[in-house]
Amino acid sequence: MALRLVYSIGKGGVGKTTCAAALAVQSSRRGRTLVVSLDPAHNLGDVLEARLTNTPAELAPNLWASEIDMEAAISRYLKESADRLKQMYYYLKVINIEGYLDALKLSPGIEEYATLQAMEELIRDAERRFDVLVFDTPPTGLTLRVLALPRVSLIWGQRLSRLRREILDKRRTVNRIQGERKFVIDGTEHRLATGEKDDAVMQELNDYVVRMAALESLQSDSSRCCVMPVMNADRLSLFETKRAFAALDGLGMPIGPIIVNKVGLQSTDARSIEQIESELQRAVCTIPFLKGDLVGREAVEMFGRHVDFLQWIPGTNA
Repeated sequence: MALRLVYSIGKGGVGKTTCAAALAVQSSRRGRTLVVSLDPAHNLGDVLEARLTNTPAELAPNLWASEIDMEAAISRYLKESADRLKQMYYYLKVINIEGYLDALKLSPGIEEYATLQAMEELIRDAERRFDVLVFDTPPTGLTLRVLALPRVSLIWGQRLSRLRREILDKRRTVNRIQGERKFVIDGTEHRLATGEKDDAVMQELNDYVVRMAALESLQSDSSRCCVMPVMNADRLSLFETKRAFAALDGLGMPIGPIIVNKVGLQSTDARSIEQIESELQRAVCTIPFLKGDLVGREAVEMFGRHVDFLQWIPGTNA
């Protein structure tokens, strides 16, 4: 069976990490499951009582977990982007491309694109090794921006591809009129590509468009992907969940029932379950407020007894 994805999303502090861990534990009884934290403020390892790194660690039969070092992921994304730009635009040394690369480090959206790259690589690797991949995501705002990137990037990639084809077409026209143009950089003779197969920029764009199209298709496929929303019964959590649903609906992402966690914690309860169901127009599963620290697989298993988490795994019949 093809890899299935579950995104555990929600406001910080609502319990989405514990829910992701509980889902992964239940899923591991049916197949090879990997749970990964993309949240820069990791606590998945704390919940599972394990030291986690970028490399998935096997914690129990069919259960693996990891925490992605997002600072390292951002640094790697910047380095790889810089290396590709240098390779594709080697002939632009005269305009000090290094200065543009330095500016890239301060550009808005770098964290989101680095997170997307890490997520995409994890999915690609997991397709060969696991049945289910559970993402413990960053707080809602960042997560929604990352989930929107495949569609946004696909649109930009397609437009940039059209522009690049126009550039190559103009180069061919110039060559027909003036002959093939050659130039020398560091003692090596080069020529400007005029066809798509010879153009490194066009090849990079084509590859990127294919990858983003595949990721967008996967995220909107209800037989392979599901969002597990987690919230508390407080007003701020409700407002954030409403905004998340509007964004996810716009992206066409399948959304499962809502988990309302910590029910009975009077300091946060501000909406009844009936009100939440009415306002969000979704089925609701509740988990009571549990005293004490939820640490270790045994505690996670006890937490998971309150809800059948398998219902968020696409194609799973409980």
